[in-house]
Amino acid sequence: MNQLITPSIQFPNTLHSDKWQVTFSNIPTLESNRDFRIYENYVKSFTFPDYNMSELYSDIRGFRIRHPVGGIKANEDLSPIQIEFRVSEDMKNYANLFLWMQALKYGRSDIFKDEADFFRLNTIKSINLQILDNQKRPVTIWKFTEAFLISLSSLSLNTGTSDEISFTCNFSYEEIKFDIKTIDGNCEI
Repeated sequence: MNQLITPSIQFPNTLHSDKWQVTFSNIPTLESNRDFRIYENYVKSFTFPDYNMSELYSDIRGFRIRHPVGGIKANEDLSPIQIEFRVSEDMKNYANLFLWMQALKYGRSDIFKDEADFFRLNTIKSINLQILDNQKRPVTIWKFTEAFLISLSSLSLNTGTSDEISFTCNFSYEEIKFDIKTIDGNCEI
């Protein structure tokens, strides 16, 4: 579990929207580790999810008391992460994710690399978002564990234009974890 964050000795600059990178621990239908490049090098945008908590209410003499729903249902109702990818020229990055979803829909476990007995085990074990400082050194690593692909967007093909095509994926996940690094690369937390 994450600990309290202590103030940094250095006064940081503000975070810029282009100082990050995404890595994947695995993708269930990926044939070779070499194929990770069609995902990690083709990420166009990453939407960091909001983080919410429910409340319970007690009404006493016309006054409402709010209680956070803490300690139970810790990973319930987590907002999905959204990743936009550029489509590779051979469409392999899109087709591979399409195959993953289609195999789950049809109940085919034979196409998965690990061939897990339960479909719920055919996940991306960790999607890692590395936040970089202005010198492109990792300062925080956010980990989204046991990620499922829950939606794969349509592709918009247009005649007469030569624009880059992209698609969006939404992933559900089990937990969010993070590590804050010091400038020398050691974990602060």
